[in-house]
Amino acid sequence: MTSELSAIFVEPSDDTPLVWFDISIGGGAADDPEGIEGLHRHAGLLARRGAGRRDRVEMDQTLDALGAAVEVSVSRDALTISGMALSRNLDQVFALACDMLVEPRFEPSEHEQLLRETPQVLDEIRDDDSSLASRWFDSLCAPGHPYSRTSLGTDSSISRIDRDRSLAQWHHEVRADNLVVGLAGDIDDARAHRMAAELAQRVAARGHRPALTSPSFAGLPVAAPRGRRYVLVDKPERTQAQLRMGHLCLGYSHPDIPAMLLAETTFGGMFSSRLMQEIRVKRGWSYGAGCALRRSRKPHWFEIWLAPGAAVAGEAAKLTLDLYADLAARGPTDEEVDFARSYLVGAMPFHSATARQRMQLAVRDAVLGVPPGYTTNLPQLVAQVSAGDVRRACSTHLRPDDIVTVAVSTASLIQDSLPTSDGSLVVVAHDAY
Repeated sequence: MTSELSAIFVEPSDDTPLVWFDISIGGGAADDPEGIEGLHRHAGLLARRGAGRRDRVEMDQTLDALGAAVEVSVSRDALTISGMALSRNLDQVFALACDMLVEPRFEPSEHEQLLRETPQVLDEIRDDDSSLASRWFDSLCAPGHPYSRTSLGTDSSISRIDRDRSLAQWHHEVRADNLVVGLAGDIDDARAHRMAAELAQRVAARGHRPALTSPSFAGLPVAAPRGRRYVLVDKPERTQAQLRMGHLCLGYSHPDIPAMLLAETTFGGMFSSRLMQEIRVKRGWSYGAGCALRRSRKPHWFEIWLAPGAAVAGEAAKLTLDLYADLAARGPTDEEVDFARSYLVGAMPFHSATARQRMQLAVRDAVLGVPPGYTTNLPQLVAQVSAGDVRRACSTHLRPDDIVTVAVSTASLIQDSLPTSDGSLVVVAHDAY
């Protein structure tokens, strides 16, 4: 078993006596086994609830005494342990994170408690219309795609999460060559590399890596659905409609990403963008309207969102689809691209202004499979993109005829107004997923 980490990034800064670290484990929610969606999230939270000689209470008390924090987050592509500590306490705090990786306790009582808590989180999402719309949109945009699978889970998948399988999944993926480590703040290269080497040695010394028999979905090709589809998520007593519209598009490593960032910005990334001007400024239909090409390792969604009142939801959906079709056919104007380019080149450096931000971007770039420094260098790449390049990217990658529209609202209020003419509207109960 290799003792070399996949990558390590160090961003020294003596502005404050603090150090931040991220340890990302390749294999996130997209790698949950079929029917056990939520497994990676469950395993990560269990590892945080006790490791080494400390149970959950002792772990929290130790971190409080050190003035530190350690949290776990899961994305589609990775699970990340993030920490913050005073530089004088960093070795102790980082060692706790290493315990989580190498010696998680996965105590049965914590496992059972987490299984009881997770459905409550699912209920909270069902209560929040915006979160509910995103959950349904993700599941429906490209069914069968690894990113269509929920990181939280469903009522049925949560009930199938087994403690032993969770632990096996954790040990299967926690290996040195599957870890990306970043440290930023009051730390030098020598100390950072010493700590990373000790982590790699501890992981390698653990030895046995369980073999898992369940299939992984992360590498399966998915054919994007064709045609326009409409799904109305019926929720009683709504006065608004949360709309999500989009289709499967590009992964973050695609060479057309700089051009698509400009397209995204002109269409829905600024107050002066087409969506905001047409939907909010001219008509007052929705307080906000925007779009984003989701940043992930594999091809992901181009997603549009707005929240019009129920009375105008159908008109807003139709206008948005028309605007998107025009963007795909003709692209933005030279003037729109020039303004968006100026905006992005000026705004992007703010996302890499601190050592912590640069470290986090470097770790994310490694997880997403792009070259080191890719995101911090995007302003220079964007500056070189012409309006013609953006228009070519729009005509190549935008698919307004193969778009899904998801609306969370009361069916009786908006069903007849949605722009469907071929019987493609499906109505589902809001708590059916």
